[in-house]
Amino acid sequence: MLQSGLSASEKAVYAGYLEKLNANPGKFVVLHDSVYTTRYQKVYPLPQNVAIIINGNNGSTAEQFLLAARQSKKVKMFGTTTMGELDISNMYSINSPDGRYTLWYCMSKSLRVPENTIDNKGISPDYYLDNSIPKSGWLSYVSALLHQW
Repeated sequence: MLQSGLSASEKAVYAGYLEKLNANPGKFVVLHDSVYTTRYQKVYPLPQNVAIIINGNNGSTAEQFLLAARQSKKVKMFGTTTMGELDISNMYSINSPDGRYTLWYCMSKSLRVPENTIDNKGISPDYYLDNSIPKSGWLSYVSALLHQW
């Protein structure tokens, strides 16, 4: 049953989603067939170079940000590969009636899958920082590189 408080057009959209879902039980269903792009009218001269330091602690929404940032020619990523937890998302959980079990499930999957997956692979940096540079020194190392460019 659709929630009250929705406009007629919103109810029609959700009714269409419900019809599409009911017609495909047990299957992954793409509800939005659109791809959105943004084209900026002006590219500002500053900053000229942007460095983002990444590692295995970057996952999920942080990885989505990194994919968006990577679209700019000004952005370079330094560090190690990210966590790789982006393709399957919007986690939910439900406890069993007796409280002994918790079921975790996801509500969405990226349209990049299966050709360009991030899960279990992560996002690789443009410039890998190996163990010869301690993590505590990454910021000063990358900052020095930026000032050389």
